[in-house]
Amino acid sequence: MNELATLYRYRQLLAALTARDLKARYRGSILGYFWSLANPLLLLAVYTLVFTIFFPAQAIRAYPLFLFAGILPWTFFSAAVLESTGSISGNAGLIKKVLFPAETLPLVVVLSHLVHFALALPILFVAMGIYAYFGQATIPATAVLVPFLMLLQTIFVAGIVMCVSSASVLLRDLRDIIANLMQLGFFITPIIYSIDKINSHLIRALLRLNPMTPFVVSYQDVLFFGRLPALSDALLMVVYAFVSMMLGITVFDRLRDTLAEAI
Repeated sequence: MNELATLYRYRQLLAALTARDLKARYRGSILGYFWSLANPLLLLAVYTLVFTIFFPAQAIRAYPLFLFAGILPWTFFSAAVLESTGSISGNAGLIKKVLFPAETLPLVVVLSHLVHFALALPILFVAMGIYAYFGQATIPATAVLVPFLMLLQTIFVAGIVMCVSSASVLLRDLRDIIANLMQLGFFITPIIYSIDKINSHLIRALLRLNPMTPFVVSYQDVLFFGRLPALSDALLMVVYAFVSMMLGITVFDRLRDTLAEAI
């Protein structure tokens, strides 16, 4: 609770640092925030080509929408976690200031990528409108639940990022390890395939042990299938978010005193 109270006290600093990060990221860029969509759009194009042209038997109706609904939350998670590995070491000057709250640096990364996620959602809704115009999809009423999913996912990602950012100061190889884990994680998360299409109950249960699975499946449910998330997924999201945040605060607090010396 003390850590959460500290973060609330420094909320204006957190907002200012996030705004600074976004401005620095897009300064001098012609396309601005559209560059942040390059990776998910490329993945969308590649996997749509593969699973609708080369392997049409695997295709889901309006498959690009299904794919994009899963890629966006995954990109938010993976990009924030990977970038957080350098969030503290890259701001050594700030960390060495006695009164500077070090925990704001990884959280700035989370909020920055949350903004990218939020800016990408209108593209998905435009695509849904186009598909709906041609009678191939609908814009479900359950889409109003997206902000709640984003809130839970942000809490979950923040906890992971606090662990990773502080640990990466001591373990310099952590960034490379995480980069490889993200490649594996992409395929064991039901993004390019539907978890409902897996016949084995055991494999479905194992996939749900992946913390990102209930989040991605829930986004697909409310944005693509037009249904409420399953109760099991909703409970898993709450549990993963709570455990992640508590673990992140604990790890960061334990390593806080060593950060300035290790940089």
